[in-house]
Amino acid sequence: DAYPVNRGVLHPAKFSGQIVGLTMTLTVSLTDTARVLGPVTLTYGKEPKMGPCPICRIPPRRVI
Repeated sequence: DAYPVNRGVLHPAKFSGQIVGLTMTLTVSLTDTARVLGPVTLTYGKEPKMGPCPICRIPPRRVI
């Protein structure tokens, strides 16, 4: 797997994609595991639609 921060796991990767107008389509291929992530579409000036970050999210409060 690829991680957004350094977790001690290094994966060489190949990035590919294209830009048309304000939109970029991006695919990441991890060359050591043959895993492909994407494609994802990014639009300049548009707010991203992302789920909660598994690293940054705040754990739910426990009710005692």
